[in-house]
Amino acid sequence: MNIPEFKKLIGEVVESKLLQLPIAEKSIPKTLYYGRVEVAKILKISLPTLNEWSKLGILQSYRIGNRVLYKAQEIEESLEAVKNLKFKRG
Repeated sequence: MNIPEFKKLIGEVVESKLLQLPIAEKSIPKTLYYGRVEVAKILKISLPTLNEWSKLGILQSYRIGNRVLYKAQEIEESLEAVKNLKFKRG
């Protein structure tokens, strides 16, 4: 067996083994983020109120570079918490 035939045989074996491997999916779930203006419009509040809610811990904010972002899931969870609190009092 000469060198070119040996290289071809190795290439075919490696290629067939690689095709048999399962394709790995990314395990990082995609999270939807909103900016400050979008969150203020969704919640129908002003930007200073949104800033105050972030400081009080009502909404968790995330700083990425010079942008402040909010997770869509956490916005929904905070609204649910407010609804539950309202029903508990009354």
